Amino acid sequence: MMRNLSATIAAGVLAAGLLVPGAAHAAAPGTALAPTAASLPSAGEAVHASAQARWSTLWSGRANTKKLQSPSRNTRAKVLQIVVQCWNGGDGTRAKAYIQRRYAGLWITAGGSSSGYCVGGKMYHRIRNVPAGTYRAVITLSPKAHTVNAWFQQYG
Repeated sequence: MMRNLSATIAAGVLAAGLLVPGAAHAAAPGTALAPTAASLPSAGEAVHASAQARWSTLWSGRANTKKLQSPSRNTRAKVLQIVVQCWNGGDGTRAKAYIQRRYAGLWITAGGSSSGYCVGGKMYHRIRNVPAGTYRAVITLSPKAHTVNAWFQQYG
């Protein structure tokens, strides 16, 4: 059974044009392989590929400020993240990022916070296994206002 399965897989790979035996490739130098009908995705595979989970941006912002906050967003994604990029000019400014959830009329910090020095690199704050609800991203800079780029993203 296993021998037949590996032979079937090898035959499928050869038919799809993904693997060309050395002799066949050497016999036709300089010729490009044309895609065969077997190597093109079917309509069902194309729909499945577009339905796969991926990162999408809920909000992006840029400002020279001490506090940057996104508008509230409803989401059902299981993973949320904030990407922060800021510059401080050497004065030791730190950025703090946290995600808040609207619960019973109050904004509650979900999953803690992340902080780091504003040296131009991107910083990530990610929370996983979040319940569906209304969320927002908050970024604060301390002690001085500086330029900050921020993205609030979801995976799903």
